[in-house]
Amino acid sequence: MTDQTLANYIDSLRSIRQERSFSILWQDNKVWVKQQEHAAPKWLQLASHAIAALSSNPLYFPSAESGAPLEREAVRLKLMHVKGFRVPEVLLATPNYLVLSDVGPSLKYWLTKSTISVNERRHILLEAAAALAQLHQNRYWHGRPALRDLCWDGKQIGFIDFEEDPHQMLSIDQCMVRDLLIFVHGLYRYLPTTDPLIVEVINEYRRLAPERVWREGIKTVEQMWLIYPVLELSHNLLGKDGKQAVMALRQLRQYQSRSKRSKLPWLLISAALAYALADQFD
Repeated sequence: MTDQTLANYIDSLRSIRQERSFSILWQDNKVWVKQQEHAAPKWLQLASHAIAALSSNPLYFPSAESGAPLEREAVRLKLMHVKGFRVPEVLLATPNYLVLSDVGPSLKYWLTKSTISVNERRHILLEAAAALAQLHQNRYWHGRPALRDLCWDGKQIGFIDFEEDPHQMLSIDQCMVRDLLIFVHGLYRYLPTTDPLIVEVINEYRRLAPERVWREGIKTVEQMWLIYPVLELSHNLLGKDGKQAVMALRQLRQYQSRSKRSKLPWLLISAALAYALADQFD
């Protein structure tokens, strides 16, 4: 069957399938249809750029620019496929949707819905850390390696969802640092915060990743000195994502030597608390 036959079939489905992504069976194979997402409001894009410019933190830079994100994703996928990385094959690319091969269930599925053993879970997550480290060793980056964007087919880790590309605004090393921070946040999102596997997975990435990327990642966490104590003090008031961010930052800060940690934020917070308490007793 031709690409046009597939395109005609997808076009007939899109009027009734409103999901951003959905799977179908095509020629006895599971494939995915990924539709174009509506662009964010212009004011939100401008606000994101302003925050990024003021902070210089790779987490704050908007990673998806308006204008043909699916076309850019198709280009990235084809390039990474040629380089030998486990990514979906682009079966059909149009301005409105992509048709992609399946690379297995997401890590989110394996951690939340499957009935795998503790050893299987450990094996998958260590493989994920190794795959991300290998990506970085080859000077490539994902853009948003949340655990729902990493897959496991029973043999190897695959990467999906490449439309977000922070390299439009960041250096390659900054893109990889951003990958690291998002990956660690994902561990806290789907594992118990006291699970020793989190530290084991982080150490596996550290062992295999470029040393400069790890070093810059820890440096970036340390430079977030203003937001960290605020998050810590408001821990009980934060939503789920906020609490997970606190745990991820707290864990990564443990790798920073005590002598290099900035004491200024804690001095500022202590002074503010002392002032507030003194005001209450006046």
